[in-house]
Amino acid sequence: MTVVPPAAGGRPLRSFIAIALADPARSAVEAYVAQLRRAIDSVAWTPPENLHLTLKFLGDVMPARLESLAVRVAEIAAAQTPFVMTVAGVGAFPSVRCPRVLWIGVAAPAVGSLAAAVDLACTAEGFAPETRPFHPHLTLGRVRQARRSDRGRPKPERGVPGMRRRQREDPALVFATLDRDHERAFGVSPVDALGLFRSELGPVGARHTVLARWPFAGDAGC
Repeated sequence: MTVVPPAAGGRPLRSFIAIALADPARSAVEAYVAQLRRAIDSVAWTPPENLHLTLKFLGDVMPARLESLAVRVAEIAAAQTPFVMTVAGVGAFPSVRCPRVLWIGVAAPAVGSLAAAVDLACTAEGFAPETRPFHPHLTLGRVRQARRSDRGRPKPERGVPGMRRRQREDPALVFATLDRDHERAFGVSPVDALGLFRSELGPVGARHTVLARWPFAGDAGC
């Protein structure tokens, strides 16, 4: 089972195992992010094509190791029955009072056990087991932190008219968003496969590409 592109050669790949977000929830989340992007400047928003539910972040992994792991993950997918995720609620890590990462919640009875199975497979391949509780979510964006040397300095007036005022108001807008939308519903997302993704970091953010996709083949019965 080949999951690594030939161009990768023997270089390590920054990778993770995840569930891709599907319509109708995807369209609803994309519209929501577009709305927030127009109002809040201090958040690096997740590109629509990067919306996914991470089950296991692998880090920089050599291609041969990914090939070996793929066999185990394919077995998990073959035993899993398709299901539907509910996408709802807006929150933040580490907390709403100290937001660093903004997220949208995801819920489905099968998600927790699926993440545990993936983690167990990764542990069998020598990856460190997860020590933190699994909190299924979609990352909306990361709050940009002012550099220490810039704190307290007045913003220059150059740039987009009104930008200085908007940046000053951004923290209040983030708090208002979290307060207003903590129970907001975005619909459902059918889930029928696991994916192995590559994350390539660049000057404008990460670009995610699919290295492998394993369809679910479990039988739901009658």
